[in-house]
Amino acid sequence: QDAQIDAWAEALKRGEMPPEIAADLKTILHAPDKQSLTYKAFTKAADALKTSAYELAKKTGGITSIPQYLQDGFEIKYFPKGTGFPDLLLPEMPDLPKADVTAFSIDDESTTEVDDALSLTDLGNGTKRVGIHIAAPSLAVKPGDKMEKNIMERLSTVYFPGGKITMLPENWIAAFSLDAGAYRPAVSIYFDVDSDFNVGEPTCKIEAVNIAENLRIQTIEPHFNAETGLDEAGEMMFAHHQDLIWFHQFAVALQKARGKYEPDRAPQYDYSIELDEEGKVSVVRRERGSPIDMLVSEMMILANSTWAQMLHDNDLPGLFRVQPAGKVRMSTKSEPHIGMGVQHYGWFTSPLRRAADYINQKQLLSLIDDTAEPLFRQSDAELFAALRDFDTAYAAYADFQRQMEAYWSLVYLQQQGTSELTATILKEDLVRIEGLPLVTRATGIPFDALPKSQVLLKITELDPEKQFIALNYVKAVAPAVA
Repeated sequence: QDAQIDAWAEALKRGEMPPEIAADLKTILHAPDKQSLTYKAFTKAADALKTSAYELAKKTGGITSIPQYLQDGFEIKYFPKGTGFPDLLLPEMPDLPKADVTAFSIDDESTTEVDDALSLTDLGNGTKRVGIHIAAPSLAVKPGDKMEKNIMERLSTVYFPGGKITMLPENWIAAFSLDAGAYRPAVSIYFDVDSDFNVGEPTCKIEAVNIAENLRIQTIEPHFNAETGLDEAGEMMFAHHQDLIWFHQFAVALQKARGKYEPDRAPQYDYSIELDEEGKVSVVRRERGSPIDMLVSEMMILANSTWAQMLHDNDLPGLFRVQPAGKVRMSTKSEPHIGMGVQHYGWFTSPLRRAADYINQKQLLSLIDDTAEPLFRQSDAELFAALRDFDTAYAAYADFQRQMEAYWSLVYLQQQGTSELTATILKEDLVRIEGLPLVTRATGIPFDALPKSQVLLKITELDPEKQFIALNYVKAVAPAVA
C-alpha cells in the first residue's frame, strides 16, 4: 500500500493523473475519506509541491475551472448518486377531455420547462373568461413510485449560469411541458371577469389544453412595455398582442385589489449572468414589475391564492407560503401572506420544477377528481418531513446559484477592465454591486453611511480564480436616475 501511495504521488508530482485518483477526485476534494489510499497519495503530492488540493487537481487536469470545482462540490453533497436519472419510463398518458380554448405561454427564451399558460375567451357584453393552465405531471405519478421518489429526492430544479440540473428527466419534461403545437395535460382554473374586472367564482378542470404559442419575453417585450403603450393595440406586433393588453389591465385591477399597486415606485431590476461558447460573460437586466412581469405574476398569484384557499376550506394540508408577520416561511397550514395582501397562498404553478408545487397539485387533484386521493392528511408526519427537506434544499440550491453568479460577476468585471463601480449599502460594510448579481464587502465606508445609500468604490484587487475582490470606499454618490 505504501508503494502504491508513493507511485501515485510521484505521478501527480510529474503532472500526471492516475485513473484511480481521477475516479475518486470529487470525493478527495469535497468529501474525503482520509483513510483511503487515493486521498493519502493526493495529499502527499500536494504537500510535497507545497500547493493546494485545488491547484494540484488543476495542474494534473482533474478539474479545468472554478465553476467545475464548485459544481463538483455541490453535486457530491446534494446529488451523491450523480445528476443522471434512473430509468423512469413514461406511463401511459391520461385520456383527458379536450378544452375548448386555445392557450399561450409567456416565458424567457431559455425556458424548457413550460409550467403555465393562459387563455382568454370573449363571452360578450364586456365579460371575458380567463383560463390559467398548469402542467400536470402529477397525473402520471403514483404515490411511492420511482418518479415520486425522484421528485422527493431532488425537490427542485437547480439553476446556475451556463446550466441547470432538472427535477424531472427530459422525457417527462417533453411529455408534460406546455410546448406549442399539441394538446397537453393540464390542471386549469377559469374565472369569468366582467367589464369592471370583478372576478367570478372559479371553475377547476383536469383537461388537455391546446397550446398555440410559446411567446418569448425577449421577442415581445420591445413591443409591450410602458414606453410603447399598453392601452390600445394599434398594429398587432405579435400573436395574442390584444389579449396581453387586456391581461395587463386585469393585472392592474388585481394588484389594486390586493393593495399592492404602486405606479410611481422607482424601478427595480434583477440581473442574471449569461455565457457564450467562448466564455464571454454578459449581464442581462430585467425590470422587476415590468408590464409582462406583472401580468404573469398576477395571474399566478390569482391561481395560487385561489387553490390555497380551496385546500384550506376543505381541511387539506399543503405546503403554504405564509407571512402573518415578520419573514415569509413555509407551513403545512394556511395563514395570511401580508406581503402579498392575500389570505391564502401556496406554490401550485411550477410542478415541473418544484416538489412543493407537485405536492400541492396532488392535494388539489383530490378536490377536482372524485377518484383521486390526497397524498397527505392533517398532521401527517411525512408532510412535515417533506416541508423540511424542500425548505433546506431550496435554500441550498439558491445559495449555490448565488455562489456561481458571484464568480461569473468577478469574471465579468475582469473582462470589462472595470476599476470603479457603484454599489448600494445593505448594512455596515455589506454592499450590493450595481448592475450585477453580486453582494460583497467593502472597506472604508463611513460609519454614518445609511443603508440603501449609494457609494462609489474602487477595485484594489480582483482575482476570480480565488473568488476574491477587494473594494475601497471613494465617495458617496447620488442615486442613478432611471
